Amino acid sequence: MTSTSDPDTPTEGNSQKLPKGFAFVVFARFVSNVAYRMVFPFLPTIARGIGVSTATLGTTLALRDLVEISGPALGKLTDRQGTKRVMVAALCGLGMAACLQGTSNGLVVFTFALIAISISKVSFDVGSSTWTGASVPFSGRSRAIGIVETTWAFSFIVGMPLAALLIRLGTWRTPFIAVSLLCLITSSALWVYLPPANSSKEIASESQEWSTSTRFILIAMIALGTGHMMMLVTFATFLEDQHGVSTSSLGLVALIIGVAELVGSGGVALYGDRIGKTSVAKSALLLSLPLSLLLPLGNSTFGVALFIIAAWFVCTECVIVSMLSICTELDGKARGKMMGYVYAGWSMGRFFGAISGALLYEWKGINPVSYAMTGALIIGLTLVIIGFRRFEDSQARYGEVRS
Repeated sequence: MTSTSDPDTPTEGNSQKLPKGFAFVVFARFVSNVAYRMVFPFLPTIARGIGVSTATLGTTLALRDLVEISGPALGKLTDRQGTKRVMVAALCGLGMAACLQGTSNGLVVFTFALIAISISKVSFDVGSSTWTGASVPFSGRSRAIGIVETTWAFSFIVGMPLAALLIRLGTWRTPFIAVSLLCLITSSALWVYLPPANSSKEIASESQEWSTSTRFILIAMIALGTGHMMMLVTFATFLEDQHGVSTSSLGLVALIIGVAELVGSGGVALYGDRIGKTSVAKSALLLSLPLSLLLPLGNSTFGVALFIIAAWFVCTECVIVSMLSICTELDGKARGKMMGYVYAGWSMGRFFGAISGALLYEWKGINPVSYAMTGALIIGLTLVIIGFRRFEDSQARYGEVRS
């Protein structure tokens, strides 16, 4: 008889092997992350290449988060068409958009390519998360989602140095063309070798009313995305203004943050199912609060600032991976649509955080950013605690029915 005392307690699912084709999904996610993130470290070089200012090109990036709110529609498409088709189509879209970026000669075409990259990336993220959720038992899902999410860090640790090498050997266009070819090759491999998700049907179910726990968790994603983006849009400027960090040194900082993200996602992959998904999310989020408040202490020395920022990213990555693992189980009948809402909520929060974080920093430096970021995370933590309690109760009742 199934135990109902703790629905997040690991079971025999943790010892099961990862599903066939999982390695292809992980590599494809790595490729998609490289295609998505490549514009950030080389923004000044690309801006000069297409003849615009860095500020102008940076502003167009805000469109990416806005476009990513289309997640629910893409998730519904995933439920109807199947995860394999969506992932293959999304990789093809990423390849064509990257090629368009590499051949563009002006801002209009490059911006259109950015939007195409964003839509394709959200489609692939929803598809890969849905496939993983349908193919891996919930008791082992932190391990699977954690492995998938390490590709976010590896895209920076491995992908960006390779892109920089290609730029030195060619021009700023070279890595975009290379990524375009890699996307198309990977999409072909997915189509040939990837089995469909283990669910018997990937057809969208009739529209159902969300549970209270689902509503709380989705709103929490908006709050968490807001706090996350406030840090992302201000930490580099903060280090530069307070400690005179050069552009080359910011590259080292980016590498350290990539390692911090890897520690967070890898840690959840190794221990998340053992400790408990909800416990990891709440604990990591709770630890991020004092780090957010202590951020102004980074005014003292560069070492202190870098330590606080890196530790904050470790905690945040733990939260993100655990939340995604839990969200894949919020609606097993329309998992793609639900993940679309999850990514849309996260993107909406990032959009708010980008605007508010930049304005607050320009107003009075890092102090108001620290307080606002902490406030957003407190709201997120409160919603998470309430939502998780109801989610665990529903999981326990579901276990009783199954037993």
